[in-house]
Amino acid sequence: MTLGEWKFSTRLAWENPALRWIGLVTAFFLLVMTMYAAFRLLGSSASSGYVVTHYTVYLGIDQVLPTPWLALYLGVPIVLISATVLCGFGLFRNDSLAGGALVVLAAVSTAIWAAHLYHLIKINI
Repeated sequence: MTLGEWKFSTRLAWENPALRWIGLVTAFFLLVMTMYAAFRLLGSSASSGYVVTHYTVYLGIDQVLPTPWLALYLGVPIVLISATVLCGFGLFRNDSLAGGALVVLAAVSTAIWAAHLYHLIKINI
């Protein structure tokens, strides 16, 4: 797929109101929620320099990392979910069902990430 074909497919997907709104709401919610979590987690880890990054019901706290790792921990989902939306828009012309499914997958992934960040904030505070 050339760049021109990808741009054309993205423009066609952008003209679909449902995909446009799902993509915009997903991107907005992802960025706002991640920034909120970053401020809360940085505030709670300021005194110790460490942040709890994983918790399980069976084992309890099982991963504690230094605070600089928080940038990578919060940044990777932004990149992956944004790339999923862009790939969904790029595939829309060739296969509209697969393109729409990727955009919806990004929205569901954002909701799961929000639930994870909520519990992560609760554990760290």
